[in-house]
Amino acid sequence: MTRPSVAATIGQAAPLWRAVFVAGLVTLGGALSVVFALEQRGVMNLAWWWPAAAVGAIAAAASPLRWRWLTAIAVGLASGLGSAVADRPLLVVILGSLGVAVEAWLVATAVSREQDRPRLTTLMDVGRFAIGAISGAAIVGALVGVAREFSGGDFVDAFWTIGASHLSAMVLIAPLGLIAIPRAASVRWWRSVVLTVAMLAATVIAFFPGTPVAVPILAMPLMAWAAVAEPMFFVAVQLLAVVGTASGLTVIGGGAYAAAGSELPTATALQVFTICFGATTLAISASQNDRRALESRQMAVSHLLHDAFRQSKSGFAILQEDGPGKYSVLEVNASAVVMLRSEFERSDTGRWRLREDALLRPSLAEATYDVSVTVDWEDVAPGNPPATITIDAVNRSGLNRVLLVSVQDLRPLREAEREMEWRLERERQVSRTFQALTQQKVDFVASVTHELRTPITSILGFAEELSESTDDPNVREQVEVILRNATRLRGVIDDVLLVSKLSRGPAAADALPVTDAGLALQRSIEDAKHSIQQRHLRVAAEIEPDLPVHGREIDLTRVFTNILTNAIKFSPDRGTISVVAYRTDHQVVVTISDEGEGIADEDLTHIFDRFYRSSSSTSRGVPGTGLGLAIVKELLSSMDGRIELARAEPVGTCAQITLPIADIEPVESTGAPTP
Repeated sequence: MTRPSVAATIGQAAPLWRAVFVAGLVTLGGALSVVFALEQRGVMNLAWWWPAAAVGAIAAAASPLRWRWLTAIAVGLASGLGSAVADRPLLVVILGSLGVAVEAWLVATAVSREQDRPRLTTLMDVGRFAIGAISGAAIVGALVGVAREFSGGDFVDAFWTIGASHLSAMVLIAPLGLIAIPRAASVRWWRSVVLTVAMLAATVIAFFPGTPVAVPILAMPLMAWAAVAEPMFFVAVQLLAVVGTASGLTVIGGGAYAAAGSELPTATALQVFTICFGATTLAISASQNDRRALESRQMAVSHLLHDAFRQSKSGFAILQEDGPGKYSVLEVNASAVVMLRSEFERSDTGRWRLREDALLRPSLAEATYDVSVTVDWEDVAPGNPPATITIDAVNRSGLNRVLLVSVQDLRPLREAEREMEWRLERERQVSRTFQALTQQKVDFVASVTHELRTPITSILGFAEELSESTDDPNVREQVEVILRNATRLRGVIDDVLLVSKLSRGPAAADALPVTDAGLALQRSIEDAKHSIQQRHLRVAAEIEPDLPVHGREIDLTRVFTNILTNAIKFSPDRGTISVVAYRTDHQVVVTISDEGEGIADEDLTHIFDRFYRSSSSTSRGVPGTGLGLAIVKELLSSMDGRIELARAEPVGTCAQITLPIADIEPVESTGAPTP
C-alpha cells in the first residue's frame, strides 16, 4: 500500500496550491544553486555537486504538461542565478541556464508516461529515468564545456565535471520526489531501522579516517538486501544517508577517495561512486517491484481461477494416479461432490478421497492421454442423477498421471425439456381448440350464407321478370336498384361459400384438367367489359396464344376476374389497365397493372388475409368484402401457382401471377363460361 509521490501529490493538488508548491521547489533549487556555487566562487571554478538540478526536475515533473516548459525555464533561471552570484562568465551563466532547463524538461518527461502522473516504480521507469538523466547531464556538460572553451578553459574537463555533478545529484535526490511513499501500515519499521543502522555502520567503517583497508563498497551487500526487502522509497532515503555519510567522512580525510590523485579528483571519485551505487540500488529495487507486481497479478489470477473452480455449477475433480488402482484427490468442487456423492468421502485429515467401492474406478483406468472416456452416470447405477462425466488423462511435469473429471449436470436440461414438452402440448391443445372454433365459425357462416342464397335467387328471378314486364320508367329504375344490389349480395354469398369450401381442403385427389390460361384471361376481360366501359377505361392486352396450365377454367376465370375487378375499382377514370400474358421455359406469367394510388407498404403483409381491407379502400368507399385476394391465393395454391403484388412504377399496382406449364396440349374446356 503506497501513497502518491511528492511530484504526483503536487500534480493532483488544486491549481493554486500546485502553483505555490512548484514555485517553492523552484525557489529551493535557486537557493541550493547559490549555496553550492559560492563554495567554488571564481571565474574558472565549477561546483563539484549541483542538487538544484534534481530539485528542478521534481518541480518540472509536478507541473502540468502544458506548463512544463515554463517551469523548466524558471528552473534554468534559478540555476543561472547561482552561477551569476559566483562570478561565472556571462556565457557560462547563459548556456548553463539553458542546459539546466533542458535537463529538467527531459527528466520530467521521461518519468511522466501518463502526462501529468510522474512515477518511478518499475525497471522500465528506472531505465527511462536513467536515459533522461544521462541525456540531460550530457547536454548541460556540453553547453558549459563550450562556454568554458570560449572563456579560456578546457571543454573536456568542464564536460566531465559538470556532467558528473549533475548526474550524481539527479540519481541521488530526484528519486525522493518521484517514488511512491509507503503507508505506515505496510512497513516493518524494525527491519528498516536495523538495516539503516547496519548500512551506516558499514559506511562509517569503510570511510572513517584511519581505516587500514579501503573498502568503499562495504555497505553494498546491505544496500542490495534493502533493495530486495524494503519499499523503494526507503531504499532511496537509505541511499541518500549512505552517500551523505560517505561524502562527509571523505571531506574530513577518511576513506579511499580522500587521497585521490589529480587524474581522478576526490569529487569525481565520489560522483562515480554515487552514480554506480545509486543506479545499481534503484535497478534492483525496481526489479523487485516488478517481481512483486507480477506475483500479485499471478496470485490474483490464481485466486480467481480457484474461486471459479469452487463455485462452478458444473462439477470438476482433479485426481492423481499414485499407483495401480490408487488415486488421490488433488481438487474437487462442491458440484462434483453433490453429483457424485457415492464416489467421494472425507478422510481422517478432512480432505476428500476416492472411495474404495467407487463406481468410477473402471472408467478412470480406461482413460488414456489420447482417448477421453465419457460416462452416462444415470446408466451406471439406478438412482444416480442424470449427468455426463468426461474423464481426460493429462501429463504434467513433476506429477504422475493426472485425471481431469468433469461432470455435466443434466437435470436442468431434463427439466427444461419437460417444461418445453408441456408448453408444446398446451400450444397444440390451444391450436386444436382454435381450429375447431374457426371451423365452427366457417361452417356457421357457410350455413347461414347457403340459406340466404335461395331467397336471393328468388329475388333476382322475380326482379328480372318485373323489369321485362313493366313499361313504367320509375318502376324500371327501382327494379334495376333491386337487381344491382341483389347481384352484389349474391357475389358476396358466393365468395363466402367458396372460402368455406377452400377451408375444408381439397375434396378429391383428381388430376386437374389442362386449360388455356390465355382464353380464360380473355373471357375475364369480356365479362368485365361493362364495368370497363362505365369507367371509360382502356385495357391494353398482350396475350400470347397457347398457354396451357393445369387448372379448372372456372377457377382460372375467377382468379383473373378478381384481379381485374380490383384494377377497375382502383383505377382513375379514363385510366389504362395493362394485361400481359406470356410463357417461359417452365411457367406461364400473367401481369395485370393499373394506374391507381398503389398499395401502401403497411398493407402488403396483410393484403392476402381474409376479410382484410386497406385503410385507403375503406376511406374512399370502395366496395368489397376483403375476400377476393384471399380466394385468389387459395385457388392458385391448388394449381401450384402463386401471386405477387407490388407497387408499379411510376404509379399503380402490379399483380403478377405465375403458373407451371402443363406438359400436354390444352383440351377444349367443358366448364360453362362465367356469366
